[in-house]
Amino acid sequence: MDSIFATPDKYSEDCLYLNVWTKPQTGEDKKAVLVWIYGGGFNSGSAAIPGNNGANIAELEDVVVVSFKWVFLLHLPAQVLIAHSYRLSILGFPGNPAGPNNLALLDQRLAIEWVRDNIEKFGGDKSRVTLFGQSAGSVSVDLYSYAWVKDPIASGFIAESGTAFSWGLPHAKADIAASWFTVTATLGCGNASSDSTSVLSCMRSKTSTAILGALPAASGIAAVLGYFGPTIDDTVVFANYSDRTPAKLPVLVGSNNYEAGYFRTEFALANMTVPDLYWDEYTLQDFTCPAGIRANASVTANSPIWRYRYFGDFPNTRISSEAGAWHGAEMPIIFDTMPSDPASTPEEISISSYMRGAWAAFAKDPVKGLTTYGWPSYDVTKDTLIRLAYDNITGTNAVNPAMYDANCVYVNVSSTDAVAGPLATPGASTANATSKPLTSTSGSASGAATATASSSRGGRFESQIGFVLAVFGVAWFL
Repeated sequence: MDSIFATPDKYSEDCLYLNVWTKPQTGEDKKAVLVWIYGGGFNSGSAAIPGNNGANIAELEDVVVVSFKWVFLLHLPAQVLIAHSYRLSILGFPGNPAGPNNLALLDQRLAIEWVRDNIEKFGGDKSRVTLFGQSAGSVSVDLYSYAWVKDPIASGFIAESGTAFSWGLPHAKADIAASWFTVTATLGCGNASSDSTSVLSCMRSKTSTAILGALPAASGIAAVLGYFGPTIDDTVVFANYSDRTPAKLPVLVGSNNYEAGYFRTEFALANMTVPDLYWDEYTLQDFTCPAGIRANASVTANSPIWRYRYFGDFPNTRISSEAGAWHGAEMPIIFDTMPSDPASTPEEISISSYMRGAWAAFAKDPVKGLTTYGWPSYDVTKDTLIRLAYDNITGTNAVNPAMYDANCVYVNVSSTDAVAGPLATPGASTANATSKPLTSTSGSASGAATATASSSRGGRFESQIGFVLAVFGVAWFL
């Protein structure tokens, strides 16, 4: 597993490049396009990771795959690989109160504009561009769906394990500005009381290596999570997603059965132990519930929406005996980049083909493709949550969402009274107040009573579980 997720250690601000995987003309004259946005907590990651190689999807599903990467150029008989990487950490989300923020998300937009303007030269169809991503990449996809409502360019969105409603998102300006000034002071460029123009000028004179080297030290899991990420500017990133309407385009959203399995394994390797309850709640409140909330946002917007939950746990993708369907486990299945030792099981190969086909069906026809593939559109009252790889079964295996959402907890913002699940639709009301997600140590209304209200981050609420996870640094994504 280490080899397929190995991240190159070469980073540069010279990063506006793209990978494009295509092949000699067969099938459709103009092929549907899948644009991949990688994860990494907005602080690390790369499309150069072998497990995210789009060649197999392009070859097997007759689509064009695009991803963002560091500089690389290669031509092969069966594919064309150009080489984009959105800026990460302080380079992508500087937090400078006197300058623009969310540069990384603007990098992504620029890349997608390039796809619109150029993809047909590679056999792609600019009218069928689906954005898909995992973790921070999934969050990016969802933030994009809210930021570019009037001109989305994309025809659909696939969000794997992360949404705009995920816990800890986004940063308030004041919080990220404090991190910015910590770095500027370390580099001798001044602090919050200094002239902002002089501070910025000084920082621009520093190399990216020096700037990244001045980031505050972090250890354990916090080392991969960082201090910089999407920041509320009410232009690209907003504070009130529950009150906003995303682009009215088809969405496929989902999460894995035990997202916390990855982080739990990292903790074990660092000789840290957290009770099982915390990991269960982390999976629930940071992934399961936000996926349901985002699905209901599409329902409210009357947009086509499908939702899945991935259960795959195969010998060659297993990272520990307790990790289960961990955060990111679906990626080698979708990209068909499973490790060869041990060899994939027949069930794994079948499920990989099925899931890759579903993603391609969505890209080729975002409105009807999954329906034709046999997936029921999402309805919280019916058996419409698609369980992928459940008991090694290939197929839909649909169940009622309440089977996993029942313990999602909400709060009446006006009164802070806890309201237990199932998931409420964004924009719905309880005593004329919008319902918001509330994390809880027990998943029940009584357990949620210990939470306290916060006016920041779009009305989100932090509880004992949120506090503990924040202490241990598990509030961002890989």
